[in-house]
Amino acid sequence: MNFDKTSTQGIHINLLGNFQITNGDAMIEETINRSKKMWNLLGFIITYRNKHISQTEYIDMLWPDEVSANPINALKTLLSRVRTLLNPIAIHHENFILSSQGSYQWNNQLPVTIDIEEFEKYCHYASDVARSDEDRIELYKKAMDLYKGDFLNKHATELWVVPLNTYYHNLYLDSMKQFLKLLQTQNDFENMEYYCSKALQIDRFDEELHCLFIETMLDQGNTIAALSHYEQTTDMLYSNLGVKPSKKLRGLYMDIIRTQKTLEMDLNIIQSDLKEAEFKTGPFFCEYCIFQETFRLIARQAAREGRSVYLCLLTVSDSNGDIPSLNKLDAAMKRLLDAINSSLRRGDVVAKYSGAQYVILLPDITYEDGSMVMERIIKHYYQANRRSILHLKYKLEQMIIDEEHD
Repeated sequence: MNFDKTSTQGIHINLLGNFQITNGDAMIEETINRSKKMWNLLGFIITYRNKHISQTEYIDMLWPDEVSANPINALKTLLSRVRTLLNPIAIHHENFILSSQGSYQWNNQLPVTIDIEEFEKYCHYASDVARSDEDRIELYKKAMDLYKGDFLNKHATELWVVPLNTYYHNLYLDSMKQFLKLLQTQNDFENMEYYCSKALQIDRFDEELHCLFIETMLDQGNTIAALSHYEQTTDMLYSNLGVKPSKKLRGLYMDIIRTQKTLEMDLNIIQSDLKEAEFKTGPFFCEYCIFQETFRLIARQAAREGRSVYLCLLTVSDSNGDIPSLNKLDAAMKRLLDAINSSLRRGDVVAKYSGAQYVILLPDITYEDGSMVMERIIKHYYQANRRSILHLKYKLEQMIIDEEHD
């Protein structure tokens, strides 16, 4: 079924990504003429092309915090400049902006196609679950291909742009995720990878998109790429947002590890792998999901043998006890890890718990010795970072394990 009813004739306006207007072979775009005030006014007129907007509304939009001696004249001067801006695409002497009784409006008698209207239309049609998957995929493709960037991105701080920018961004993400899941049911991994990569360029902090991208890699048997993307994603989330990966993302890491461990019948090869790990010095640093499994194993052994297991949480904070700014936090966490590695035994286990915290498992130790270990880590950190204004604090607790209920 062909849903493409967009005419190749007439005026085409792009507000998603680079602001651009074409009329036949003639084109103007914001990158050529950088008068931000003119493009802001033109974008407003086009976006609300079906409304009669008064001079007062234009003035309030253009100069919300400014008092002009003659704002109406300032508006008329700016509108004159906008009309001049449009001259290169007036190939048939089109009158793009009409004025009537103190209001100004886009000339809707002109044939025009606007990407935000087409994008919204295709997203609406594609969301209809009564349609076949094939039709929905075709509609979603058209919508996703239209989205070249966020709405009037160069004007994203303008008060009138902010809610629309957010609306189209969220509509894009929601629609993209539905689209990707449809592609996944069709095993169309090539398109899934392409569109997922494109979406991550729009919003690199959306964790669900990263999960879908990793699933695509795994579905294609590319565990190396999946692991690489997982590591890049968790580093980015820690460094830029100061948050730990979600349960779903950590679960995908476990899937990657399980997938990598293919059937191996040769015990000599397995023994060789284990010996390689044996020669690593310092504590065992791992992802938090691995830390959880390791804790369960060690705790069970300790419960059976009557040994102690202590859990420690090391936290980095500023002088007010709050999370430091992300640029300071990222550097501090790397330096703290160096101090941890130089202070702990090979049998100890470490994981990053959040952007500002490490969790440490200390088996076969007393509370007093555990406290000494934590103080040693803090001492090593400050010795290596004498100018650090950040604070380190720790909590140390013995883990009580009831083996019968484990």
